[in-house]
Amino acid sequence: MKFVRLTNCILHVMLKKLKRSFCDSFDVMGTIRVACDEIMREHHTGHTECVYEKLLSLYLYERCIPFLTQVDCFIKKGETHVLVGRIDMEIAHNTILELKVGTHVKTQDIQQLLKYVNAKKASGMNIKHAAVVCFKTNNTVEVAELCV
Repeated sequence: MKFVRLTNCILHVMLKKLKRSFCDSFDVMGTIRVACDEIMREHHTGHTECVYEKLLSLYLYERCIPFLTQVDCFIKKGETHVLVGRIDMEIAHNTILELKVGTHVKTQDIQQLLKYVNAKKASGMNIKHAAVVCFKTNNTVEVAELCV
C-alpha cells in the first residue's frame, strides 16, 4: 500500500514539473497573436466577443494548450472573498487575456485587466503575461500587452 502511495506521489510531482516546463517552454503571446490573426482572417469582423472567445478556445484546444474561460476573479477582504470580475481567458497557468470587440483598446479595458492581474498576483498566481485583445471592426486585431 505504501508503495502505491509513493508511486502516485512521484507521478504527481513529475506531472506537475512536466506541466510547468510545458507552460514555460513556448511563446504564449506569440501563439495568441498568430491565433487571433488567423481567426480574423478566416472569420472576419462582425461577431460578438463570445464567438471570438470560442474560436480562440478551439484554436488552443486543437494544439493541446491548457486554458480556462470565464474565470471568476476574487480579492480577499478579511476572511471574505469578494468577486471583482470574470477573466475572459487564462492560458498556460500564467497568462490572462481580456477580449474585446470594437475600434481600439480603451483605457478602461487596460484598467479592467490590471485589476485582474493585481487580484491574481495577490492570490499567489505567477502572471507572466496579460493582454487586452481587441477584434477590431476593420478586420484587424490589436493586442495591448501589459508589462507584468
